[in-house]
Amino acid sequence: MKVLIAGAGIGGLVAAGRLADLGLDVEVIEKSTSIETMRYDWHDDVAPKIFRRVGIEIPKEHWKKGSWTFCTTGEAVVREFQQDETDPDLSIERIPLNQTLANYATSKGAKICFNAKVQAPIVKDGRVCGLVIDGKEEEADFVLDSAGAYSPIRSNLPEEFKIAKLPGEDEVFEVYRAFVRKNDGFEDAVLQNKVYMKHLNKPGISWAIPDVSDATCMNVLVGKVCGLSDEDLKEGLEDLRKFNPVLSEEVVRGGYKVRIPVRYPLTRMVADGYAVIGDAAFMTIPMLGSGIASSMLSATLLAETIGESMTAGIKDASMFDAKNLWRYQVKVYQEFGYQHLAVDIMKRWMLTCDFLDWLFGSKILSNSDLVSAASGQAIKLTAKFALQKMGVIKPKDLGKVLKMMPMLLRSNKAGNIGKRIPKKYVPRAIECWEKKVFKIIEKSNG
Repeated sequence: MKVLIAGAGIGGLVAAGRLADLGLDVEVIEKSTSIETMRYDWHDDVAPKIFRRVGIEIPKEHWKKGSWTFCTTGEAVVREFQQDETDPDLSIERIPLNQTLANYATSKGAKICFNAKVQAPIVKDGRVCGLVIDGKEEEADFVLDSAGAYSPIRSNLPEEFKIAKLPGEDEVFEVYRAFVRKNDGFEDAVLQNKVYMKHLNKPGISWAIPDVSDATCMNVLVGKVCGLSDEDLKEGLEDLRKFNPVLSEEVVRGGYKVRIPVRYPLTRMVADGYAVIGDAAFMTIPMLGSGIASSMLSATLLAETIGESMTAGIKDASMFDAKNLWRYQVKVYQEFGYQHLAVDIMKRWMLTCDFLDWLFGSKILSNSDLVSAASGQAIKLTAKFALQKMGVIKPKDLGKVLKMMPMLLRSNKAGNIGKRIPKKYVPRAIECWEKKVFKIIEKSNG
């Protein structure tokens, strides 16, 4: 059985190793020229438990991540939220992570073809049966789409597949990321890892963080939903330097913009002969954007699903039928997709909220509340939660709480809808479930 994986993304490489280990003939098609050039020149935060879950060694180029300090515009409120020190997140360098995952894939027998551009899917009789690569057609029994948020495969699928073509503009986070040299004569702030929510009262976040990999540098990000103009970037950097004079203008690495989907995962991730994973399936955490953990986990869930079909005696191309691959999507939504759907509701509300100073300055949001949301877990609206909050709400703040409660109710409802994804591939039931998801998202946008 021939498998083509479009893109050497995080999920694509993990899936390549897993599927090759099942005895499938796996080839990864990657447009970059090498491991070193195929992904961002920086490090990102990852929970170490995901490496334990998928059975892959953590690259040695990693450091313990510090706790976040959340700030509102003008540092009107500066509040630290402590992470769980029993199993803290790690900042992991992307290029060594690429190499680790590529080594894993090839050690299992997968092949990686660099400097090859995927242009479109080959679709015959309602089935994806290969890819157009550099103008030439290559057939396959199964195509895994790991080609990023603007995948040329997903965006060229037939309408009858009902797989979303592109993320909405308000579902894309455009960010500038750079590591800049520190100015001499300035000490690091007492509260570090500063994240500016709705920076300059615009829908996005920025940060200024001492670089854990190089004590002479600062890790800087300026990001905004619906596009980051040059003027937005200039204003953002100027404001970060105003409150963080340690920031120089010397860029050591990075220093460019990227576009990241920040929304709930696709409601359709499979078709006959096809599945989608990672950024191509919008699997990033809606609040902060990282999709490393969810992509690695999804690759494992996909391989488990295909392995189950093989164990059940399905040894031909029908193992890649949508009705069999659908179990992969069910697992994704039950593992984390329902949480991301709930957090998406929270994110949309927070980007338009006009009382963030109060929200972060009061005790209405506990340490665990913010840590959970940042890591892709929804705040659960339970009777215990309500009782806890009642004890910290002042009468004058009741109006703000009443504005926030509908969002929390929608967030919890969205999570419950996500959990109730149809267990079997029944088109009518799937359409009904999708309509419920779209409806609650539409209400949040309103």
